[in-house]
Formats: sequence, C-alpha cells, structure tokens
Amino acid sequence: MPYLFPRLLVALALWIVVGGWSASAAETAPPDTLVLGDGTSSLTVQGHTLQWLENGRTAVVKDALTAPFQSTPATQVASLNESNTLWIKIRVVRAAGNASRWTLNIPQPYVDYVTLYEPRNGAWYPQTAGDMHSQTHWAIRGLYPEFDLNLTAGQPQDLLLQVRNFKPLPLPLRISTANVREAQRMVESIALGLVFGLVLTLTVLSLMRYAEFRNISDLGAALYSVLIATALSQFNGVLNALLWTDAPAWADYANSVLPVVALGGALLLGRHLYALNTHHPHFDRALQVMAWASLASVFSYVMVDRPSADLMTGVTLLLGTAMGLAATWLNWRTGSPLGAWLLWTYTPQFGMVLWMTLEAGGYLPAFWPLRYLLTLTVAASVPALVYALGRATHDRKEIAARAEHLPTQDALTGLLTPGAFQSHLEDAYQRAISGREPVALVLVTVVNHEHIRSSMGDPIAEQCLLRAVIKLHRVLRDVDPAARVGSARFAMLMEGVASRQAVTERLVKLVASGLIPLQGLQPEVTLQFQAACVLLQENPIAPAKALDELAEVLAGISPRTRRPIRFLEPVPTQVASLHSSLSA
Repeated sequence: MPYLFPRLLVALALWIVVGGWSASAAETAPPDTLVLGDGTSSLTVQGHTLQWLENGRTAVVKDALTAPFQSTPATQVASLNESNTLWIKIRVVRAAGNASRWTLNIPQPYVDYVTLYEPRNGAWYPQTAGDMHSQTHWAIRGLYPEFDLNLTAGQPQDLLLQVRNFKPLPLPLRISTANVREAQRMVESIALGLVFGLVLTLTVLSLMRYAEFRNISDLGAALYSVLIATALSQFNGVLNALLWTDAPAWADYANSVLPVVALGGALLLGRHLYALNTHHPHFDRALQVMAWASLASVFSYVMVDRPSADLMTGVTLLLGTAMGLAATWLNWRTGSPLGAWLLWTYTPQFGMVLWMTLEAGGYLPAFWPLRYLLTLTVAASVPALVYALGRATHDRKEIAARAEHLPTQDALTGLLTPGAFQSHLEDAYQRAISGREPVALVLVTVVNHEHIRSSMGDPIAEQCLLRAVIKLHRVLRDVDPAARVGSARFAMLMEGVASRQAVTERLVKLVASGLIPLQGLQPEVTLQFQAACVLLQENPIAPAKALDELAEVLAGISPRTRRPIRFLEPVPTQVASLHSSLSA
C-alpha cells in the first residue's frame, strides 16, 4: 500500500509522455471526412477537427462559415471562458445504401451551452442542449447533450457545433446509430442505477444500525451516503435530467457546489471516525479547518465572479481530497480497520481528481471515461465505510458484552463461573427428576497441568489451559453450559445425552485430542484429561453435592490409568428385613 501512490504518479507521467507524443505525431494530419456506415455503428471522433475560437459571443452561422477554422486535435481541452465561443466543424457522409438513423452526443454533463447546426433544405437547422437551457428545450432529454442527425446518403455535409462554457473542458464527440445509442443509454442507466441503489441501500442500513446501537458514527455514515449519492447524481447529470429540469441556473451551479459540500461532509465524518487528535493534534485541527473551508467555499459563488469562485472550489477540492487521503493513511498506520479499507478507495479518487485538474489545465490529454471510473471509486467508499463501521461496532459490542458478563464468566477462559454454573445445574436437576429429560453432568480435569506449570512456567501453563478449553468446546454444543471450577478442572452439562455410551464417545474424542502434542511448544506437550460423569436422569444427585461426589471419583483415578473416564454409580439401596417390618 505505501508504494501505490508513487506507482500512480509514474502512471500519470507515462500518460503525459504518451499523450504528448501522440498529439505531436498527429499535428500534421488533416481532418478527415467521417464515413458513417460500412460496418461502423458507433465511433468517437479522433484525430483532428476544424475549430474556431471566437473571441466573443455574437457570431452566427453565417459568420462561422467564413471564419478561419484551424486543424486542432479532437482530444485537446477547449480554452473556453465566459466571453468566448468555440465552433467545431465536422464533415460526415452517410454511406450509400445505409438506412440507419444517426445521433451525435457529447458525454459531458457539465457543459453550459451547445448548439448543433445541420444543413436542411438550404438552411441551417439548430438543436440546443446544455445546463443553461431547460431540459424541456433540449433536442433529446438525457444526462448530457445529444442530437439527431438528418443525413443524406452518399452526400458529404458539414456539421457545426457552437459551444459555450465558463471554463475550459474537454469535448468528446460520439456518433452512433439510434439502435446502438439506445443500448448505450440502457447500459449507463443500469450501471448508475446499481451504483445509486447500492449507496441508498447502505444509507438505510446505516440508519437501521443507528436505531439499534445509537452510535452517532452510523448516523454520520448515513448522511455521508446521502451526500455521496447526491454529488454523484449531479456529477453524472441525473439530477439535471430528473429534478431541476426547469431550473437551468441552479442546474449549472450545482455541478460546482455539490462536490465541495460532499467533500466537507466527508472530511468532518472522517475526522470524527479517525480521532486523530490523540496522536496528530495539529493535523486534526488542519483537517477540521479544511472541512469547514470546503463548506464555506460555496459562498464564493455569490461573492466573486464565477471563474474565480470555480478556481477556489477546484483548489479546495484537490487539497481536501489530498488531506482526506493523508488522514486515512495516518489512521491506517495506527492499525484501524477504517483506514485499511478506505485507503483502497481514497487513493484512486485522489489520483483521478488530480488527473482531471491537470486535464482541465491542458497538461494531460482528455480522457472522458474517467468520469465513470471516478463515480465507481467514490461510490465504493460507501460500502467500505459501512463495512469498517460494522467491524468497529461489532468489536465494541463484543467488549460491552464481555463487560456485562464479567460477573458470570471466568476472566481467563471465558467459561462460566462456579456460581453461574450451579444455577444451570439446578435447572437441569429439576428437569431430570420432573420430566426425565436426559442430562449428563461431567467433571473434567487436566491431570498434568501442575507438572506443566512447575516445569515450564505459568505462561505455558495458562496457554495449555486455553488449549484445553478449545478442545472442550469441540465436544460440546452451543447449548451445553461449561464452567471452570478449579485451576485445571471443568464442569459440563451435556443436554440430551441419554446413555453412557454417548457420553463416553464424546469424552474419548476429548482424551484423544489431548494426547496430540500442542503446536508451537517445545518440548512437546500433551494434555492428559480424566473425567467423572453421572447421568442425572438415572442417578439424580442433589446439585449441592453432585460436583463433590464427582471430585471424589476423580481423586480415586490413578494418573497413569488406562480408564480415564469413570461414571458415578448409584448408591445401592439396602433391602429391609421382612421380620422387622412385621414386628413394627
């Protein structure tokens, strides 16, 4: 994991070299006519296109037709701002005999204004899309701009795209048939639906966990999930297409506002979960300042101009993501399960945010599918967070449960204390004498425990004792209570055991497992088990003296005996004299 980030930087450097080489190698290539058909049902415009960057926003189609277009790489980031317009000219021809209906789409949900001009009957027919237009006025409503193409077969014709945006951005152009485009929409919808469905499901799960455990961290995880779902929905154009279709101004600003709001919420939640103030108090305070700065950066859009505000939020987004990654790394270094899981998702997030920042500045080639990868990695942080919180909650619950059971559990072995076991024994005794339920009471001792302690020391003796408890659990069911009633002596109740043979079979497995040398101990150590048993339904001994009588049976067994399993026999009853009863 510590080497992942340097490898990411190396990969970015390779992309810069490869992208720069490919761009320089294609600078002399003239724009080609795109042939639609002839086995091609979908394509992304590559190579070069004719582009004209108008220094203003007043030109019309007539002006663009006589403008000095220049051959420009199609993947180059368009240098747009609030006062200029980009015109793109593409020459296409539908192959003769091709009857498919073609569409052009720009998979860029956050472009302000796009108009496609297409020649029809001697005039230029416009189709408009973009954030600054209500979706009801779009040519085709969707997640991003899309247009129908009315092409004449066998006749080349030019398409003009008029693009406006307040900041530079890449403009990928995809042309496909209507059938292929419908399949693409379906795949996108299903993929985004699965991602958002998973995030919202985990939101409900976090709320359910909060209702059960009342842990504020689960409530924070639910809020974090909602913020992530909202930001990703806006990032992919879902909210623009479904919620604020008639609020283009807010739809345009939401692309810049919601990501930093989600970042601020994520940093506040991370600061609460990581608790870095213990080991890194200065960084913890810096993380808190960064979180509130992310939320406060939203107000820059009402205080300064849009490009300056967007620059401020862009820097905040990059620095906040970097600090979130650093906080996760510090948390991981402390051994927290939160950091271990979240580091796998936050590292690629930072790499992709850095890529998109350098891409917007023109330092890296445009790679529009990166938006889908970023969506996937951001969404993956939610199940990672919920899983890590689940582990932490489970650990806390186990500690609390142990604390609650301290009065009834042995501190070393976790078995019941003698007093708690006595209550189970009394209940079993009542069931045995009233309902004749089969119950076996067994007293087991590790005969050579004192020898192990005297020869190998207390630590090894305690370790052997814990190994003995593990072996005991292998012959018991979950419903069978067991207790530690001496330094190396254990009492057990075997519910539902009706015969001596069944008890003997279990205890033979226990004795045999003890004779297997314990792994990791030198010299080899074995555990010598001996057991005394009684079937309460056959020999109902009073609970007050049952364990004492079984202890007497164990005391009478030789350490080297070949019969380590003995049963407590019933006390023989004396036959009363007939003569004495008659005389009485």
